[in-house]
This record gives sequence, structure tokens and C-alpha cells, in this order.
Amino acid sequence: MKKLERAFGNKLAIAIFIAPALILFTFVIPLPILHSFYMSLFKWDMLSTMTYVGFENYKELFSDGIFLSSIWHTIEITVLSLIFQVTLGLFLALCIVNITKGRKYFQNAFFIPNILSSAVIGILWFFVYNYDFGLINSILKSVGLDSLQQEWLSQKYVILALSITTCWQWVGYHMILYIAAISGIPQDIIEAAIVDGAQGLKMVTKIIIPQIRPVLRVSIVLIITGSLKYFDMAWIMTEGGPDFASETIATYIYRTAFNKLQYGLGSAASTFLFAVSILITVLINKFAAKREEMY
Repeated sequence: MKKLERAFGNKLAIAIFIAPALILFTFVIPLPILHSFYMSLFKWDMLSTMTYVGFENYKELFSDGIFLSSIWHTIEITVLSLIFQVTLGLFLALCIVNITKGRKYFQNAFFIPNILSSAVIGILWFFVYNYDFGLINSILKSVGLDSLQQEWLSQKYVILALSITTCWQWVGYHMILYIAAISGIPQDIIEAAIVDGAQGLKMVTKIIIPQIRPVLRVSIVLIITGSLKYFDMAWIMTEGGPDFASETIATYIYRTAFNKLQYGLGSAASTFLFAVSILITVLINKFAAKREEMY
């Protein structure tokens, strides 16, 4: 222990410890980002000579109706993911944290989808939503609700369907975060709140949520940043369709850069997505920090 304390008191030792991470974050990680911005200033189909066009790709990007609709679809998925994953994850955590028998079973049961690959989940839910033999329509038919059968991956429902699938995949992960945070609340705070008459919803809103606010902030940032780069499920289940109804910014980038070979335009969309992600993350952290200072 004394040797470790001496090592952490040595500035040279500290510099050696942090040097790999410092080099990684200073040079390796920013390079692809800067390269993407550089490529966004050119017209290039990966085959012919690159042509410098300045910010023309950005002008073309924001005049493209499909890209603008992809922004809206990404916002929809982000909002729905926040609503579904935060509320359901917190509800499950509050239910499970008080269970003494079978707690590990429920934790594992809800967490299992998180360890499955997105390809497996996408194929699984693609069949669940199928109109002819899918699970949802089969259940509706079996209980006599044939009129409610829908084409769940149609233009009208596809964003909701994708958001539910994503919630099924990730809600267990956020539930585990919330359980850990709730379990860490000092027992004397809970007992004092009970003595003051805090029960049920009042206990949740006045005591538990304020106490786990830092974890909620991390959870919200993860959900938002994950939704902004939403690609795998939308591509596996619908390829951005039908008729671009589930096109997100990430699928637009992939389609533009690798299907249409418009690498400069795809890089411009990538740069836009990176800038938005950074901006939203900073705003959330600043807003949450101010709220935490108030408490």
C-alpha cells in the first residue's frame, strides 16, 4: 500500500500511467473525426479524382428532403426511447429492488436481451411484427380482435415498432443502473422520509429520483447518444423503409456513402451528426449539473 501511495505521489509515475490514454484521446480518436470533416469538403465517389467543393455538400445536405426527414425520424426515436426506457427501466428497478426472493432471476431475465446481438433481435422482432404469421397479429386474432391487426412495419407504425424493439433490448441495462443507484441510497434517508410521511409516489419523486439524479443523467445521455446514431435495428428490419419512413441520420449516412458512393455528402452528414451529439451531451450535462447544485 505504501509503495502504491508513493507511486501516486510521484509526478513522473502519474505521467507514465496516463500517457497511453492521453495519446489515445489526443491523437488517435480525433483523427477520424477530422478526416471525416476534411472529406466533407470534397466530391468523391471513391473511384474518380477528388474535387474540392467547400461547403457545397452541406448545402446539398440541407436541401435533401430525405435527410431532413431522417433528422425528424431520429428525433422521434430519441424521444420514444427516452420515454420507454427511462420510465419502464425505473419502474422495473423500483419493483425489483424490494424483492427478496427471485431478485437475481428477474434482473437476469430483463438483462438477457442486452447481451444478444442486434442482428438476432432485429430478425426476431421482424417476425414478431409480420402481418401474416407474426406474434402480435396472431394474439389479436386468437382473442377475436382481428380488426386491430396491422402491418406493424408500415409507414404509420414503423418508428413506434422500432422504438419498442430498442426498448426491449436496452431497458434491462438501464434497469440495472437504476437498481444499483437505488440500492446505494443511505438507509437513514429512507427511514427519515418514512417518518415524515413519504410513501409511494411521494417517496419516488421527492426522495429516490433526486438521490439517483447523477445515474439518471448518465442513463439519459447514453439513451440520447445511442438514439442519435441509431442504425443497426433500422437497417436490419426495414433498411430505412418503407419509402424512407424509418430512415435515420445513421442509415442516411450509410446509404449515401456506401450505396450511392457519395462519400463527401456522407461525410458531411457524419460531421453534422457528430456536432449534434457533442452539443446535446454538453447541454444535458450543464443542465443536469445546475439541477444538482439546486439540491
